Amino acid sequence: MEKEDREKDREKRAQEKVIEFSMLEQENKKLEQQLQSIDQQILLFDELKINLSKISKHKGEFLSSLGPGVFMKSKLLDNKKFLINVGTGIVVEKEHQEAEKIIDQQIKKLKEARNSVEGVITKNFNAMIKIEGELKELVKK
Repeated sequence: MEKEDREKDREKRAQEKVIEFSMLEQENKKLEQQLQSIDQQILLFDELKINLSKISKHKGEFLSSLGPGVFMKSKLLDNKKFLINVGTGIVVEKEHQEAEKIIDQQIKKLKEARNSVEGVITKNFNAMIKIEGELKELVKK
Protein backbone atom coordinates (compact mmCIF):
# COMPACT_ATOMS: atom_id res chain seq x y z
CA MET A 1 0.00 0.00 0.00
CA GLU A 2 2.82 2.39 0.91
CA LYS A 3 4.51 1.69 -2.43
CA GLU A 4 1.30 2.57 -4.30
CA ASP A 5 1.02 5.84 -2.36
CA ARG A 6 4.60 6.77 -3.25
CA GLU A 7 3.93 5.90 -6.89
CA LYS A 8 0.78 8.05 -6.97
CA ASP A 9 2.64 10.89 -5.27
CA ARG A 10 5.44 10.63 -7.85
CA GLU A 11 2.91 10.66 -10.71
CA LYS A 12 1.17 13.68 -9.20
CA ARG A 13 4.47 15.57 -8.86
CA ALA A 14 5.39 14.62 -12.44
CA GLN A 15 2.04 15.94 -13.71
CA GLU A 16 2.55 19.17 -11.78
CA LYS A 17 6.02 19.54 -13.30
CA VAL A 18 4.64 18.94 -16.81
CA ILE A 19 1.99 21.62 -16.24
CA GLU A 20 4.58 24.05 -14.86
CA PHE A 21 6.86 23.35 -17.85
CA SER A 22 3.97 23.90 -20.27
CA MET A 23 3.02 27.20 -18.63
CA LEU A 24 6.60 28.48 -18.86
CA GLU A 25 6.76 27.37 -22.49
CA GLN A 26 3.54 29.26 -23.31
CA GLU A 27 4.77 32.35 -21.49
CA ASN A 28 8.01 32.26 -23.46
CA LYS A 29 6.06 32.07 -26.74
CA LYS A 30 4.14 35.21 -25.76
CA LEU A 31 7.36 36.92 -24.71
CA GLU A 32 8.96 36.00 -28.06
CA GLN A 33 6.03 37.74 -29.78
CA GLN A 34 6.64 40.79 -27.60
CA LEU A 35 10.30 40.74 -28.65
CA GLN A 36 9.28 40.72 -32.30
CA SER A 37 6.95 43.66 -31.71
CA ILE A 38 9.67 45.60 -29.88
CA ASP A 39 12.15 44.84 -32.67
CA GLN A 40 9.67 46.14 -35.26
CA GLN A 41 9.20 49.34 -33.26
CA ILE A 42 12.96 49.82 -32.99
CA LEU A 43 13.27 49.38 -36.77
CA LEU A 44 10.53 51.96 -37.33
CA PHE A 45 12.26 54.48 -35.07
CA ASP A 46 15.61 53.80 -36.78
CA GLU A 47 13.94 54.39 -40.14
CA LEU A 48 12.29 57.54 -38.81
CA LYS A 49 15.67 58.84 -37.67
CA ILE A 50 17.14 58.25 -41.13
CA ASN A 51 14.17 59.95 -42.80
CA LEU A 52 14.39 62.88 -40.39
CA SER A 53 18.04 63.35 -41.30
CA LYS A 54 17.30 63.12 -45.04
CA ILE A 55 14.40 65.56 -44.95
CA SER A 56 16.33 68.11 -42.88
CA LYS A 57 18.82 68.32 -45.79
CA HIS A 58 16.18 68.28 -48.53
CA LYS A 59 14.67 71.29 -50.29
CA GLY A 60 11.85 71.61 -52.78
CA GLU A 61 9.48 68.88 -53.95
CA PHE A 62 9.42 65.24 -52.98
CA LEU A 63 7.05 62.28 -52.84
CA SER A 64 5.09 61.70 -49.64
CA SER A 65 3.91 58.19 -48.84
CA LEU A 66 0.22 58.05 -47.96
CA GLY A 67 0.21 54.29 -47.51
CA PRO A 68 1.51 51.13 -49.16
CA GLY A 69 2.27 52.04 -52.78
CA VAL A 70 0.41 55.39 -52.71
CA PHE A 71 2.38 58.63 -53.00
CA MET A 72 1.72 62.28 -53.67
CA LYS A 73 3.92 65.16 -54.70
CA SER A 74 4.66 67.46 -51.79
CA LYS A 75 6.51 70.71 -51.36
CA LEU A 76 8.67 71.17 -48.30
CA LEU A 77 8.08 74.55 -46.70
CA ASP A 78 10.23 74.18 -43.58
CA ASN A 79 12.84 71.47 -43.11
CA LYS A 80 14.22 72.85 -39.86
CA LYS A 81 11.29 72.27 -37.50
CA PHE A 82 9.28 69.12 -36.90
CA LEU A 83 6.03 68.45 -35.08
CA ILE A 84 6.47 65.65 -32.56
CA ASN A 85 3.71 63.81 -30.70
CA VAL A 86 4.92 63.67 -27.09
CA GLY A 87 1.95 61.67 -25.82
CA THR A 88 -1.78 61.94 -25.15
CA GLY A 89 -2.29 63.85 -28.38
CA ILE A 90 0.09 66.67 -27.45
CA VAL A 91 2.20 67.83 -30.38
CA VAL A 92 5.19 70.13 -29.94
CA GLU A 93 7.48 71.80 -32.42
CA LYS A 94 11.12 70.70 -32.26
CA GLU A 95 14.32 71.45 -34.13
CA HIS A 96 16.02 68.56 -35.95
CA GLN A 97 18.49 67.79 -33.16
CA GLU A 98 15.79 67.92 -30.47
CA ALA A 99 13.56 65.62 -32.50
CA GLU A 100 16.45 63.22 -32.98
CA LYS A 101 17.09 63.19 -29.21
CA ILE A 102 13.44 62.30 -28.57
CA ILE A 103 13.67 59.46 -31.08
CA ASP A 104 16.91 58.25 -29.47
CA GLN A 105 15.18 58.25 -26.07
CA GLN A 106 12.35 56.15 -27.48
CA ILE A 107 14.83 53.70 -29.00
CA LYS A 108 16.67 53.50 -25.67
CA LYS A 109 13.41 52.74 -23.80
CA LEU A 110 12.53 50.05 -26.32
CA LYS A 111 15.96 48.45 -26.02
CA GLU A 112 15.64 48.46 -22.22
CA ALA A 113 12.23 46.79 -22.55
CA ARG A 114 13.75 44.26 -24.94
CA ASN A 115 16.52 43.45 -22.46
CA SER A 116 13.96 43.02 -19.70
CA VAL A 117 11.85 40.63 -21.79
CA GLU A 118 14.97 38.69 -22.78
CA GLY A 119 15.85 38.38 -19.09
CA VAL A 120 12.46 36.86 -18.29
CA ILE A 121 12.79 34.45 -21.23
CA THR A 122 16.22 33.35 -19.99
CA LYS A 123 14.90 32.91 -16.44
CA ASN A 124 11.97 30.84 -17.74
CA PHE A 125 14.27 28.77 -19.95
CA ASN A 126 16.55 27.99 -17.00
CA ALA A 127 13.52 27.00 -14.93
CA MET A 128 12.39 24.73 -17.78
CA ILE A 129 15.80 23.02 -17.84
CA LYS A 130 15.56 22.47 -14.09
CA ILE A 131 12.03 21.05 -14.39
CA GLU A 132 13.16 18.76 -17.20
CA GLY A 133 15.89 17.38 -14.93
CA GLU A 134 13.40 16.92 -12.10
CA LEU A 135 11.05 15.06 -14.44
CA LYS A 136 13.83 12.73 -15.53
CA GLU A 137 14.56 11.96 -11.88
CA LEU A 138 10.89 11.28 -11.16
CA VAL A 139 10.62 8.93 -14.15
CA LYS A 140 13.78 7.02 -13.15
CA LYS A 141 12.40 6.05 -9.75
